[in-house]
Amino acid sequence: MEDDHTHYIGKYAEGNQFWACDSFVFTQRPIPEGENWENYRREYALLYLFDKDGNFLNAQHHFAGTTNDIQFDITSKIEEMISELGEYEFCDIEVKPFSINIDGYTFGLIPNESSKMMELQPGNTIAFGEPWDGEYWT
Repeated sequence: MEDDHTHYIGKYAEGNQFWACDSFVFTQRPIPEGENWENYRREYALLYLFDKDGNFLNAQHHFAGTTNDIQFDITSKIEEMISELGEYEFCDIEVKPFSINIDGYTFGLIPNESSKMMELQPGNTIAFGEPWDGEYWT
């Protein structure tokens, strides 16, 4: 779905695949009463890499700071990471569920058994479900 959460996806180097995005994780839940939630939300620029069969290879990540104190432009960092892949094309990809620990938090495309969806975590920004055609819910 163009111009939304999946516009930085595609292929590079011999059919390998990538998915770049921004994400966030709250360091504490619930937020203490009277506190600013922006001090408890960590922002990330991410680049997930997959082989041509959709198997997760690795991830590049950059912690941008808390929402209240962003240290760099996240979109620019994502575009920089993609450009470092060399030749690439934006296109549809097919990847398998995966997870990775970054700074003590679980990131990835993770099954939610109760909803029968695949959720991009943390932050649960988007979720995929049947018929598994690339459409997603936010």
